[in-house]
Amino acid sequence: MRQLHDMKTFFPRDPRTLTREERRRALSSLIFLKEKESGEVKGRTCVNGAPQRQYIRKEDAASPTVATDSVFLTGAIDAYQRRDVAYIDLPGAFLHTLTDKKVIMVLRGELCELMCLIEPKLYRKYVCKDKKGQPVLYVELYKSLYGLMRSALLFYRKLRKELEDYGMQMNPYDMCVANKDTRHGQLTVLWHVDDLKISCKSKAEVTKLICYLRSIYGDKMTIKRGGRGKYLGMNLDFSEPGVFQADMCQYVREIIDGFPEEITKTSPTPHSDSLFTIKEDDSAELLSEDDAMQFHRTTAQLLFLSTRARKDIQTAVSFLTTRVKKPDKDDWMKIRKVLEYLNGTIDLKLRVEVKDLRVMRWFVDAAHMVHWDCKGQTRAAMTMGRGAVLSYSWKQKVNTKSSTEMELVGVDDAISNILWSLYFLQEQGCGTKHAIIYQDNKSAILLESNGKWSSGKRTKHIKAKYFFVTDKVADGDVVIKHTPTETMWADMNTKPKQGKAFRVDRSYMMNCPVELDGDVGDEEVFETRKTDHGVDEKNERFSPK
Repeated sequence: MRQLHDMKTFFPRDPRTLTREERRRALSSLIFLKEKESGEVKGRTCVNGAPQRQYIRKEDAASPTVATDSVFLTGAIDAYQRRDVAYIDLPGAFLHTLTDKKVIMVLRGELCELMCLIEPKLYRKYVCKDKKGQPVLYVELYKSLYGLMRSALLFYRKLRKELEDYGMQMNPYDMCVANKDTRHGQLTVLWHVDDLKISCKSKAEVTKLICYLRSIYGDKMTIKRGGRGKYLGMNLDFSEPGVFQADMCQYVREIIDGFPEEITKTSPTPHSDSLFTIKEDDSAELLSEDDAMQFHRTTAQLLFLSTRARKDIQTAVSFLTTRVKKPDKDDWMKIRKVLEYLNGTIDLKLRVEVKDLRVMRWFVDAAHMVHWDCKGQTRAAMTMGRGAVLSYSWKQKVNTKSSTEMELVGVDDAISNILWSLYFLQEQGCGTKHAIIYQDNKSAILLESNGKWSSGKRTKHIKAKYFFVTDKVADGDVVIKHTPTETMWADMNTKPKQGKAFRVDRSYMMNCPVELDGDVGDEEVFETRKTDHGVDEKNERFSPK
């Protein structure tokens, strides 16, 4: 509360000067207390902005935030170029942002008395009492507060202008990624509301930007340097030269500890071979309302985890997200299976190593009719050396008549992400000319490369799925190549693999040893691979022109 007063966040208003509508729309204030990992208790005064939804449209208040994929792509660049990395938390970010519309807030009870204790001469004369005899203080906001629908958008515009004034330009494919070419190399900033990640080859350039931000937001900025830091719920580590590591070990423990049943066992895989099997008849025993809510909550936590540092559980999580409406006892056992696997691999980290920023290899695969409704599962993963920089797993939206059609739908599912990552890297100045897509179905490759010239009676009905890809092949944005099924490591997230087949594919995905228990050393593991990305380039048996 003292901070709000010192930063002149609001000024008191005489309730007699307010209209009836202004008093009716006055937003209530709240205080939240949160204990940080360090044990420090942080208090935050917010506004209950929920009533604003009645007269402010969502599209007028939505604020951009950095994409998770942008964090991984820029992280790969930072590791490859050996950049200095800094993490910054801007204190009271919204309190530095002016409001653009008139907003009345009301402080009641103890909050009203607290403000009067801070500056009695200013606030006491404006205090009145409501029908219940509770002290009330009306104030008009001069600065944005957490909770207002437009606070994040207003702060985004402010921070963006400040970065542009510093000479930075936005990446058009992510408006929360800004770059500046300096004589020491590219300076890059990512931000998610008030959390910033800054990187550059030159420590001096990073320091200069920090000093610029400190001149605006004061000396209380939280700054973390040295390559290791926490960003968007992930522990990022650039301390090993040329390697970008991401883990969420603490978050995994929180998921396991928050599950109502104690997880003591471990599992070698996050799924059984019957992952996609469900009971379609009345024999399915649905979960109780409380258990169904817990299932939904844990699935959401696992989804957050799988899209970031634990890409090895994406197949199971992708299926579980289709079961949140009516989960049954079988689904409960399947989510326990995931937690048991995580319990045995809590300390597993994603390791990304880049061989060449100009070469991005996508492995796209699909499994035919694996779901109960006969739809397929698509998997796409991108690597630039070792480890998956980006990775996705989806249930296909349409039914297909053959494995060839299924592969076409799979590429169509992934092509938007493939092109976005290509254009994003090009804007980052990486010199990436095209995306290489590897598939293990030659018929699908012919259709995608040649369009209608490779189409017959059996494939005329699906031409829209490959004509877009064909255009991108002709434009030079995409090159499609064949890889044997044995080296299609993205296959691990299209079907529930077991045993060594899962562990080998996981080693490609996470860039970790095949055997995590130490029975097999790293050297022996990596010697079994044809190349870092699983493709024998010298002996490619199919490469369409």
